Amino acid sequence: MSRRRAESTAVALLSSPAKSHLQLPLRRLDGIRSLSTSSALTRRRPIVACNYTQSFNNGRTFVSQAKDANIAVLGGGLTGLTAAYYLAKKLPSTAKITLYESSDRLGGWIKTDRVPVDIEGKSGTVSFERGARSLSSLVGNTFRFDDLVLYDLALDLGLVINSPSQKPRYIYYPDHLVPMPPNVSLFDIFREPLYLESIGASLGLGINSLRKRYLPSKDYSVSEWLYAVSNSRKGAGTLASAMMHGIYGGDIDKLSARCVLDRVYWGWYLPNPGLSARPMPVAEQTLLETLGQDKQIQKMALEPRSVLVDFGDKGMESLPQALSAALREQPNVTIKTGEAVQDVVYNKANQQVHITSSNAKNKPKHNSKVYDKVISTLSAQDIARLAGDKLPSLSTAHSVSVMTVNIWFPQENLKPPGFGYLIPNSVAPELNPEHALGVFFDSDVQTRSKDEPAGTKLFVLMGGHYYDRPDVTPPTEEEAISQARNLLERHLGIPRDVPAYATANFARECIPQHYVGHQDRLRAAHTELTQNFGGRLAVAGGSFTRIGAVASLRAGYDAAAAAKEGLEATGLEYLNDIQQFAVVATSQIPVRHFK
Repeated sequence: MSRRRAESTAVALLSSPAKSHLQLPLRRLDGIRSLSTSSALTRRRPIVACNYTQSFNNGRTFVSQAKDANIAVLGGGLTGLTAAYYLAKKLPSTAKITLYESSDRLGGWIKTDRVPVDIEGKSGTVSFERGARSLSSLVGNTFRFDDLVLYDLALDLGLVINSPSQKPRYIYYPDHLVPMPPNVSLFDIFREPLYLESIGASLGLGINSLRKRYLPSKDYSVSEWLYAVSNSRKGAGTLASAMMHGIYGGDIDKLSARCVLDRVYWGWYLPNPGLSARPMPVAEQTLLETLGQDKQIQKMALEPRSVLVDFGDKGMESLPQALSAALREQPNVTIKTGEAVQDVVYNKANQQVHITSSNAKNKPKHNSKVYDKVISTLSAQDIARLAGDKLPSLSTAHSVSVMTVNIWFPQENLKPPGFGYLIPNSVAPELNPEHALGVFFDSDVQTRSKDEPAGTKLFVLMGGHYYDRPDVTPPTEEEAISQARNLLERHLGIPRDVPAYATANFARECIPQHYVGHQDRLRAAHTELTQNFGGRLAVAGGSFTRIGAVASLRAGYDAAAAAKEGLEATGLEYLNDIQQFAVVATSQIPVRHFK
């Protein structure tokens, strides 16, 4: 891309009034009623597909419209479940939907375990989140509206959204916990190395903000880009490293600034539209003009009190469970668990995708089916493997593995109050030999059920990019528990021999890494999907768009919406508009608060 001022991407919109809302009708199967997230919800409407009586045209050699299509969704995690749900919701019953999941359960990395405990006179059932422990509310964020899909699903499925109060956050640096704004005093700012080392970065950022800024033609790593805009490596790098450890488990020297910093990156180059308007990607404006017009969704989007939401004592797994239950009620939806896909082959003559799979209970037997459209929510490297040599651009993709340790202590108040802390890569190795990424204070954030005894519940996250090092071997689960106990004693002063219940889980290749050049590789993949699969194979999920639970819901929603419009969408068309932004008046953004 040639060097030019990024302002040109939005200049036409900036010079004209903000675009008014499009009054697009939303499908309502039961009408609209007022709902509150603070009380129990029943379903707003059933998932049933709209009434459509046209049958398949037997004279047609291939299916060209989604309403007549036989569609497969690969992967039963949040993205796959959401894609299947919205396909069933948006398409008539003449469309047939099949969901493939290689394991014996749906939900992917989202899993809530309920474990009986009896320690030092305290007994009951403790809930442990094995994967994501909450969802981002995106409160105050006008660059993303993924949360609108969450609220749409909650209304459909009768899920109660809970918003915990804001809690202090910390960074461990260089050898102790440092509170983050707004829970930091002026005294801390002038005595903590974390803030003192950031002074130079702040000054450099201020000076560079006065200069003309040009969108770079090349992609930079997070660390390179932060140095370019702040003239500082250590100060900005420490904070960024901690953040990327918490989100990606990744290395700021490898992660793409353009991809993972998102609104921070683009906001640096976009012109300031003033206090009464906000810039946003055109895809976000489209979602704002559809789901964002629903009065019930608007109400829910304005309710969160903090950056996190969850499902209270029901646990995170209540979301995939509700989605799978709704899908099982649909006569045109088939769910195949324990069914591992072996390969994906395109028949150009029939414009169909051939899937070969095997069931875990009968591995020697291979099952073959053909589909008019396949939506893969698998990782980039997994779908590349299944496609043979047809998707070489995705074969080099990488995901990191993490080890998680859930620990419950019967004693309360064993740590400072808060959400938890992250550990940057600048912490001395002898203070973090366990290669920990962060520790989360679940007992302060999660809603305790009536049968869960009071105590201190922690979640230790280890590994990520550290496990990619040739000299680092991931621990066994038993070793991981021991490492976590050592870490908590060193960082929080919790003696390692204090009685506790602990359980560990190794999540292999669970977090996609968006390395430098990520968008260029996806553009090449878009071409390969078009040329080698006629667009009949689409991709969705964290390997291709944002990562995280709420982003997974959005990815599934977008995949279903694109399939409804046409069977040739690859899921990567958004790259064509990646530099196109709309400027919308704050008065036209009813799902965010403005002070």
